[in-house]
Amino acid sequence: MRPFICVVVLVVCNLAVLAQDAPKAEIFAGFSYGNYELIPGTSSFSSPTETISSSPSGRLGTFGWDGSVAVNMNRWFSFATDVSGYYSGSSTSTTRTVTLPTLTETITEIASSPKIHNFLFGPQFSYPAGKIRPFAHFLLGGQNSHVTRSEIITCSSSCFIGGVPVNVGSGLEFAMALGGGVDYSLKHNLAWRLESDYLTNQGTGQNHVRVSTGLVWRLGK
Repeated sequence: MRPFICVVVLVVCNLAVLAQDAPKAEIFAGFSYGNYELIPGTSSFSSPTETISSSPSGRLGTFGWDGSVAVNMNRWFSFATDVSGYYSGSSTSTTRTVTLPTLTETITEIASSPKIHNFLFGPQFSYPAGKIRPFAHFLLGGQNSHVTRSEIITCSSSCFIGGVPVNVGSGLEFAMALGGGVDYSLKHNLAWRLESDYLTNQGTGQNHVRVSTGLVWRLGK
């Protein structure tokens, strides 16, 4: 029993020393680029009554900002809160063809002017190595998106087209980010960060990528 108690005390003391050596918190603020899949791609499908050709996903590059606060429990483990926003005045589109026995439809989907905000939380793991400090994190939270969508249908022969339906997609969805990066120390309490993440949001099957860079302020070190 005594050896076990000694090991526990030793571990607790080491963690306390590591926590004292680590900054209490780290604040990151910087520029971010996000490549968002606004329109999921479709796969080829064929049946006795119709054939649908596959189409690539509609992706769009967006620019914005990324900020986070990490509260350090020790030198290698912390809890991070990440907030980011991405915007673009451009649009992306995909086109698929639906072949029916009597006609062929060409459907063009358009997504434009996205405004996307992420609110994420989760654990972050770091490995201090001199001036370089690599880290990895797994974040969960929500995404609020505002995207203008429209659809244009044309036919090989006469068919009814109900104009060009337009709607603005907006709502809060579950989101996830998996990634990491590296901090390079510039001064005692200042570092430069470069990070990248894979993002996805529930119910859409969409895959996104973001890259962020900026300054990190280390508090309490």
